[in-house]
Amino acid sequence: MTVPQWNLSELVESTEPQYLKTELKNMVDSYQKFADNYRGRISEFDAGELRDMLEGRDELALHYEGIREYCSLIFSADMIDPTSNELNNAHIRASTEVGKAMAALGIELAQFLMKSPEIIDDPELADYRHYLEKQARAASHLLSEDEEKIIMTKDQNGIHVLSRLQSKWLSTRSFEVEIDGQTRSLSIGEIYAYMHDPERMTRRAVYESIGHTLKQDEILWSDILRTIVADHAAMCELRDYSSPLEPTLLANDVSIEALDSLMKVVQDNVELCQKFFRVRAQLLGLNRLGNWDLRAPLPNAPDNRYTWQEAKELVFSTYHDFDHELGKWANDVFERDRIDAQIRRGKRTGAFCSTWVAGRSAFILQSYNGRLNDVNTLAHEMGHAVHAYMYTREQNYSNCRVSLCIAECGSLMGELLLADRLMQQATSNEERKSILVKILDGFTLAVFQEGFRFIFESSLYNTLEMGEELDGAKISELWRLAQDRVYGDAVDWLDNSEWDWARFPHHYFAGTRFYNYPYTFAQLFVFSLYHMYKEQGAKFVPAFKKLLSAGSSRSTAELANELGMDIESPDFWQKGMEQAKKFLVELESIMNQ
Repeated sequence: MTVPQWNLSELVESTEPQYLKTELKNMVDSYQKFADNYRGRISEFDAGELRDMLEGRDELALHYEGIREYCSLIFSADMIDPTSNELNNAHIRASTEVGKAMAALGIELAQFLMKSPEIIDDPELADYRHYLEKQARAASHLLSEDEEKIIMTKDQNGIHVLSRLQSKWLSTRSFEVEIDGQTRSLSIGEIYAYMHDPERMTRRAVYESIGHTLKQDEILWSDILRTIVADHAAMCELRDYSSPLEPTLLANDVSIEALDSLMKVVQDNVELCQKFFRVRAQLLGLNRLGNWDLRAPLPNAPDNRYTWQEAKELVFSTYHDFDHELGKWANDVFERDRIDAQIRRGKRTGAFCSTWVAGRSAFILQSYNGRLNDVNTLAHEMGHAVHAYMYTREQNYSNCRVSLCIAECGSLMGELLLADRLMQQATSNEERKSILVKILDGFTLAVFQEGFRFIFESSLYNTLEMGEELDGAKISELWRLAQDRVYGDAVDWLDNSEWDWARFPHHYFAGTRFYNYPYTFAQLFVFSLYHMYKEQGAKFVPAFKKLLSAGSSRSTAELANELGMDIESPDFWQKGMEQAKKFLVELESIMNQ
């Protein structure tokens, strides 16, 4: 099966390494000149002068965005290639230097906004209003220029290196698995496909291999995670945050009241998750699911395989039939070689979509194995891509930093639209059951697995604060305790499965803590949107596109309010749960036919 590899050359004028290194140096020099030009002047700005500075900074960011994307993406595509490593390291060093150069302006702007908050509402700054609101909220947590520069240097040579080490180490591990009587050595990207294998013994062997292999490197995984957690806790104390959670609330543009309501609804509905697992066990002919059965295909469901061309046509038509403009953007991603779907050793695990603001486009990375799950992943990442196409055409660069809570709206809606399409095409109840299970698998993964991972990450900081050692055994214990709070006794766990935390890069991202709850947020948010769509039909589409086009120009709460939603109310989040219950009732109805 021929699957595409992306073409990144459009991002830069030349892909010659020395040229790229020179351009990175020019980038640092340009930012330094920009910072020197405005240093010491911001406190006296009027609204027009402040707008000129912000627009100039956006133009500078757009000019060098391509080279930064290129160096980052080639590394994700091949993390063991010496050239991609060299360029990614050069990019990180240059980005750190840019951050240092711009540190003083960030501090001056923060001080100015604290002194003159009324300027935020000046009509001259309307396009930057919410961006400035966010800067003002974070202002009190900034340190001196010298301190900020020291922290950037520390991060460059500390947690960023450790984060890359975790991804590189995982991408180069070999997992020994017996499949069809033969022992095979698989990469992490290759072994993921077998998590969905119809043979239960194969799935079990895969999960046993993952647990065994991860445990072998427990010192590495735990030392990296403990260091990242301890570093974040220390930085929060230094910056006078109320908790390790506060920075992510500011970054995701949500209130603690909204998050508390969300997590309360998750905890109040764990029986929904456990009930689905019991129904899933029944469909598989089991008394209880093993953790290796959580993503198993149904025994009588057709094991559909899709060529890349078939997947492409299916995903394109899904978006095109929902809205012609979104379909046009999806087609553009396909036709302009913006997708890397090949499976390679050294390639980053998982899938992602990276926005290219200057190109008003996006790039998708995934590992395509031809299964329905891979088609679903493609639909998910394409949702991110069409989202990017929308907001990059409507917003300035500063308003294209979409929070994780809103960033998942296009992608998760894409999954549901694909499920609608598949249900329409299904010719048997077995297919329909398989599709509904797929929907509920995604829901329980995003809402309840990500929910317990939020509980898990919170427990890491609580344990650290109590002075306990976060070694591998303790981290694994916390992982299992968080799992049990959500999954209860609905799942049997293999030995060594408690080491599963080590393979998720989300816990290791250097610049982002508590990466998981936005997935829970988005899943319930989109299930509510989907419910509106089913009620309103085509009338819903313009409002949804308006949401996608907004980027980060308005807060998450404002965007929700425009759709008649209150994210601080548990009643709102419960609506998402009710939509999931409808899917489960539909599944049980088909089972009883």
